[in-house]
Amino acid sequence: MPTLLLVLICSTLTAQAQSTETWRATELTFESATAYTNPLNDAELTATFTSPIGKTYKVPGFWDGGKTWRIRFAPTEPGTWHYQTICSIPTDTGLNAKRGTLAATPYKGPHEIYRRGFIKTAPGVRYFMYADGAPFFYLGDTHWSMPQEPFDEMFKVVVDRRVQQGFTVYQSEPLGAKYNFADGISEADLAGLHDLDRRFQYIANAGLVHANAQLFFPPEIIRPTYNDDYLKKLARLWVARFGAYPVLWTTAQEVDNDFYNDRGEKNYFDANSNPWKKVLAWVHEFDPYQHPGSAHMEFATSKPEPKVFPPKQERPKYGYGVMASTSSFREVPGHSWYAVQWTPPQNGDIPWPLVKDFWENGQGKPIVNYEGAYDHLWTLEEGARQQGWTAYLNGMFGQGYGAIDIWLYNSKYDMDKDTVRGPVTITVEQKKTKWTTSLEFPSATQLGQHMKGFLAAIEWWKLTPRFNDTTWFQPEKSAWYSLATTGADLYVLYLYNWHTTATGTLHHLRPKTYTAKWFNPKTGEFLDLGKFTPQMAESIDGYQWKIPEKPTASDWVLLAKLLPN
Repeated sequence: MPTLLLVLICSTLTAQAQSTETWRATELTFESATAYTNPLNDAELTATFTSPIGKTYKVPGFWDGGKTWRIRFAPTEPGTWHYQTICSIPTDTGLNAKRGTLAATPYKGPHEIYRRGFIKTAPGVRYFMYADGAPFFYLGDTHWSMPQEPFDEMFKVVVDRRVQQGFTVYQSEPLGAKYNFADGISEADLAGLHDLDRRFQYIANAGLVHANAQLFFPPEIIRPTYNDDYLKKLARLWVARFGAYPVLWTTAQEVDNDFYNDRGEKNYFDANSNPWKKVLAWVHEFDPYQHPGSAHMEFATSKPEPKVFPPKQERPKYGYGVMASTSSFREVPGHSWYAVQWTPPQNGDIPWPLVKDFWENGQGKPIVNYEGAYDHLWTLEEGARQQGWTAYLNGMFGQGYGAIDIWLYNSKYDMDKDTVRGPVTITVEQKKTKWTTSLEFPSATQLGQHMKGFLAAIEWWKLTPRFNDTTWFQPEKSAWYSLATTGADLYVLYLYNWHTTATGTLHHLRPKTYTAKWFNPKTGEFLDLGKFTPQMAESIDGYQWKIPEKPTASDWVLLAKLLPN
């Protein structure tokens, strides 16, 4: 074959090379040879990317209007990548058998997520990690109505500020998304999908991980339109559009176990036949990066729940609490972490059976207290701060924060009456606080700067929660607490008894010298207590130290650390 003819043939098959940085999403655009009447059903586009060392990623593509199709991909290593497309319609010369190269250079920017790589989980590792194995600190900000937030005036402002405050995760639901999947995918839905595109991209460009729920609000799925074939295609579409960004999949709001079975007057689905399980499994199947997946859980309580769930018509409304051992998603393919919904009490002990259940029955998966009480809706500054410390010191290596008018923009939910939670009353007037004010609540900085900085310095991923084990800590009366240690070398004790200075006694210490400091979680300041040498305990084996009173009747953190030899 003449050389010129060979070059011409190859040029029709090979697209122009593009360049990008590692772990950064890039987009390839193709024009189909025909305009499909129903693109989601009529054709399917996939590209296989091969890395410089031969690793392959099978990436789904998506229709984006007219004859336009796109594939989004983030290279995981530097060098020249090769790709080839496959279309389910082999005769479509615009989509099928297109070849090309992608030049990836090492990321040189400031964001850890691109310097270290996407978040992952590993069997038996109880925290999220970057691709390079470094621990990832999960502190999320909640936005259930993300699509409703004015893009320039609010959305971008909040994202940028949360990054400055030290947050690492953006938690979203697609409430208010400007599309309608109930009648198929058409040109009419593209404006809403493009709006989500720019929001996902902005979050990614800010260096945040996006813990996002899929598709729509949970009960929507019961419509007859959403048969298995269509739901699977929608799951593939979601991965195709958003899987090349740093994301975590959370499936849908409170669907583990069954969206409370009965909200209002409608029965939705039961835990045994929950269709959202299929969505999670399909997302996992199509995701070339295997981003960690979960399902937003219902409220966690210590009330037992059966392993086999009664039919929905026999279950009482809000009748069960969901913990790791009672999760109906725990064995679903793609489930690799628990998105817990729990609010610790401010006027009493931790419900120890609950936190122990997640630690002991969570299959070694990361646990995140994904949704708790929101600042100025169901708690105030102290409670919002408490939730972060309580999570991390009880083996939930992640916390989802939320503030009024940000967790749900322009919300009317539970806004018409005062809320009383233990010692705290949140008034209707306080609930009227707008996002421009709640964005600067002290609790955000107290978690994103003070708590995060403290825990990073002591290598939080090495901590083991001690729960209510009195061989590690014997509290005084009303000394409500959470304790975690690194062996007997380092103790972190969070005391949240708001109206006393009571403490207690540390046990299991070594007969060596320790240093002790109080840490103020409100200000981020330390108060040095100097050195101490534990005394032999009379009632239990080992050595003990009686902790001095707290500096004030507020929440304080004690850090006791063994001095090196």
